[in-house]
Amino acid sequence: MLRRLTEANVLEVWECGLGGTPVARALLIASTAMASRGEQDVADLPLSAVNKLLLDLRCGAFGDALPCTTDCPACGESLDVTVSSEELRPAAVGGPTGEAVPVPATATLTTGGFTITYRALTGRDVEAVDPSSPGARRALLRRSVLSVSPPVDDLPDAVLDALAPRLAELDPGADTVLTLDCPQCEHRWEAALDVAEHVWTDVSGYALRVLHDVHALAQAYGWSEAEVLSVSPARRRFYLEVSSP
Repeated sequence: MLRRLTEANVLEVWECGLGGTPVARALLIASTAMASRGEQDVADLPLSAVNKLLLDLRCGAFGDALPCTTDCPACGESLDVTVSSEELRPAAVGGPTGEAVPVPATATLTTGGFTITYRALTGRDVEAVDPSSPGARRALLRRSVLSVSPPVDDLPDAVLDALAPRLAELDPGADTVLTLDCPQCEHRWEAALDVAEHVWTDVSGYALRVLHDVHALAQAYGWSEAEVLSVSPARRRFYLEVSSP
């Protein structure tokens, strides 16, 4: 079952996420969205499942529409694009909340004289690889490999290059990519949308607004943070308006 964000846990998630890496923040928010499932760790879910949790939480807390801004790579025109969360959900991972916890799918590839058994990447894989390191892509691909026949210490680059597109096929929804059209020059291109960073921006913005309310009402009425949060947002707006000079 999906847990929804409340003002109290928005503040907790925001505080815990400050100073964290983008991957750590993504897993933190996704773990907030996923209710307890025994020993299941959100970091061990396939990336599509992590994105699904993030989208579910985002829709429940902030709505279905994700406003985005990008620049056309051909003419430089700035574009404002509003994306529906449903556009980011492939059918394979778009099932109802509450379904069985997905496990990373596995498959086999024969190429370059090797037979490779591999699995979908997880949040833990991405967390373990430094994205700024020169060999980050290769390290991430190697983490997906379960076994190789005949055994070899290091797979050739050509084999890993053949494996990369298979991972996308194995776990639709691991990457959220949009097809965009420029109204100015009619150029069409694909752009990645970082769902986790989008949700973090929403969480951070909302947390700062709540903290501003707490500060203003504490000054005006002497209320504690808990007392401010116990007042509904509509009533809080009223108190803020009448207390403003």
